[in-house]
Amino acid sequence: MKKRGQITPFIILGLVFLMFFLIILFTKSYRIERIDAFSSGEINPIKNYVDLCAKSSSSDALYLLGVQGGYTAPPKLYFQSAYAKIAYWYYEGEDVSPTIEEMEQELSSYVNNALPECIESLNAFSDMGFEFEFDEINTETKINENNVEFRIDYPITIIKGESKSKISEFYKMVPVRLGHIHNIAKEIVGKEVEDPDWVDMTYLVNQDLNFKIYPYDENTLIYSVLDNQSIIEYGTQFMFLFANGFKESEELLKEDE
Repeated sequence: MKKRGQITPFIILGLVFLMFFLIILFTKSYRIERIDAFSSGEINPIKNYVDLCAKSSSSDALYLLGVQGGYTAPPKLYFQSAYAKIAYWYYEGEDVSPTIEEMEQELSSYVNNALPECIESLNAFSDMGFEFEFDEINTETKINENNVEFRIDYPITIIKGESKSKISEFYKMVPVRLGHIHNIAKEIVGKEVEDPDWVDMTYLVNQDLNFKIYPYDENTLIYSVLDNQSIIEYGTQFMFLFANGFKESEELLKEDE
């Protein structure tokens, strides 16, 4: 009994130290959680603003790529219209059209530049005590038959006092049938490479796209493609333009509808 009486105080003392350690650990963990956390009401307006910028940058990229014939940067070989530099897809007997992969790179490059410029307006949140740190942006674009997907990795650290939060990944899917349009336009170019003296109007009218051809001069045709199933933003139909340039000796014939 004497030995048990001697051991008991040590057990009690050990339990006291254990409880004291657990209290410190719990208090420290709770503080870290509070430091790192934002309320949804505070951070949601910032998330929504960046998400809106990602959406507008993606839509703007598609619009510019459409009116410039597959490019967001000025094409190397283009026809200068009153409104845009329209890329040649057929030029003096050769297919010079961009590939799907090249158009994906064009779209990604545009978003990589446009999105950081758009969210510069986040400085308006500085009056509320927020600060921001931005890492490198990387956009991966996938052109599908019936839509275009943008996967944007842009880490943004949001700071307010001792609180921090990070947002980074944004996904946008735009219902533009760019893959479908590209395939049909490539078919048109292929037909003109085979027979540059003939425009196959029968093929055009049998497609589910609205084609218009504008002869700029005797050596240049501008193709306009309007798709009522492809919507960029606010109900705007997607338009795609490309130019075909012919040698002076080539004559353009149209089949009667």
